[in-house]
Amino acid sequence: PGYMAPLSDPNAKPNDGVKGSVDACLRIVSLAMLNGTEKYSDDIKIIVNVLKEEGGSEHVENVIASLAYLRDRVGVPRDMRLPAARTLRAHLNWFIEKML
Repeated sequence: PGYMAPLSDPNAKPNDGVKGSVDACLRIVSLAMLNGTEKYSDDIKIIVNVLKEEGGSEHVENVIASLAYLRDRVGVPRDMRLPAARTLRAHLNWFIEKML
């Protein structure tokens, strides 16, 4: 089907293989948004090491791609207001940068 929004992806297929890993990452992002990023830098290192050991570097790349996909598609005002969207995007960028 046709769509107008440039980042709209109505035919996207989820990558169920990274669902649990993305969930864990989003939990850390949420905590960092509430409590500050400095408390969670070590947690990210632990998560990345576990993800690499369990799923390999390709798995980590897929997790990063999923987080970037979410970051790029948060809609304002559809999903949240602008300040909240900026905060979420910034924290997702922080997390992605720490994973690289």
